[in-house]
Amino acid sequence: LKMQLFSKELSSTDINHRLAIPTASLEAFEIPPGEHAVDVLAMDADGNVWRFLLSTRTNEPHPKPVFYGDWRQFVQNKGLRVGDKVIFEMKDDLGDGVRFRIRAQKKRIRLLGADIWVDV
Repeated sequence: LKMQLFSKELSSTDINHRLAIPTASLEAFEIPPGEHAVDVLAMDADGNVWRFLLSTRTNEPHPKPVFYGDWRQFVQNKGLRVGDKVIFEMKDDLGDGVRFRIRAQKKRIRLLGADIWVDV
């Protein structure tokens, strides 16, 4: 079982500070009642496990969820830049309690009017 939670082209803020994620994907993460943050473990294509801190704003109508934690290290490790893409998926247990997979992609070429992306 694999389900894509979101795919996002990265902005300058995403690259330099934190990854803003779609509010609609929040239901996939089990944030305890009354809490505003939870650790999320995600495996990349190389088998590395990254620990992202998923945090939401408190006392606001729009939670604006973001990833902190290992996010900046992930960006540097993958050499990501503005306009590159991340894909976040929920999977069956990948071992050690890891339920998420993160993929980083760079746009390689434009072919017949379509962008061709490759995993990094």
